[in-house]
Amino acid sequence: MKIKNSYYCIVDRNNKPDLRFLFEDKNDAQRKIKQIKNSTKGETLIFPGDGRDFFATGVKKELINPKRKISIKKGCWTGLRVVPLKMMEDFDPTKVFHRIVKSEENQLYYSKQREKEVMFQNFDVKIPVLPNPLVSVDWENSFLKTKAFMASLLMMCAVTVASVVFIQKNTTDKIANELTSRQNEIIQKTVALQTKVMGEKDQKLAQQFDSQLDNFVLEALKNFDSIKQESLEEEIMKMVGGTPMEKMVPLIAKQDRVVAAFLVGIAKKESNYGIHVPLLDGQDCYNYWGYRGIRARMGTGGHTCFDSPEDAVETVAGRIQELVKADVDTPQEMVLWKCGSNCANDSGASKWISDVGIYFNQLNNNQGG
Repeated sequence: MKIKNSYYCIVDRNNKPDLRFLFEDKNDAQRKIKQIKNSTKGETLIFPGDGRDFFATGVKKELINPKRKISIKKGCWTGLRVVPLKMMEDFDPTKVFHRIVKSEENQLYYSKQREKEVMFQNFDVKIPVLPNPLVSVDWENSFLKTKAFMASLLMMCAVTVASVVFIQKNTTDKIANELTSRQNEIIQKTVALQTKVMGEKDQKLAQQFDSQLDNFVLEALKNFDSIKQESLEEEIMKMVGGTPMEKMVPLIAKQDRVVAAFLVGIAKKESNYGIHVPLLDGQDCYNYWGYRGIRARMGTGGHTCFDSPEDAVETVAGRIQELVKADVDTPQEMVLWKCGSNCANDSGASKWISDVGIYFNQLNNNQGG
């Protein structure tokens, strides 16, 4: 049998052939090596001592001894070379190699053989079918599969997407601004037209409606204040009910809650809600807070004698309100009611703060009733 030396194959440095391809042209084999080295397909098994073995379809992990120190890298990381392959003439290489890559010269020859004659229906003219130009393209060696091309393609896609998003966003913003502007113009024109159509009669009705609405709001606020006052009055009554101070509860409930809390807390400390009070000619002076404002009528102990419960609450609440506006709004600060500016030397100051604070906090912290 004759030996034919027109084939070439790719082998690694262990002389293991790549059975995927068999080449008629050595140059095609060299180009294939460049393509393999530039691709991420396949895996390389790296052993200690720089031993390497390339597997085109990947390493089968289940066949590897887990105790052996090896590493696996994507792509081909071993040396490849082209070697001539000697075969017998009657041996079919397709039984060993998956694909035979024809040389360019042979491809042209085979393409000519594939030309077919096409008969027109009413003519005897024979027109050859032109060969498909894509048939001769070696897709395996094409630059379309290189890493550089894929990176360039990804970059182009990213730039394209970013450009589309940017253009779309700007366009959307412009459209939205234009629509908003047009909508505002339409609203203004509509309001102006409605006002014109309404006329004087409708304007009077609108004014009447506004007046009724204002009255309704004011009435609602009054009702709300009344409800708040009733709630505060109930809270105070629970604390002072059955004492001389009970008659002052409606008057105290009209005050601000902080002021009312001080009126109750101080009265508890100074007079036990009116049980221990200054007198004038044996009569109650209604001074339950130890108030010492100078008046024509003064009770026992140098305390002010008020003309009535209303006079007492109005006067004392007014003074406390002034102090609260000056940020004297806690028992610790309000202790000046007892000792003025000399509280540091008053041994009873801390006790006063503690006792007043109990009742002040009970009323001031109970905002909901």
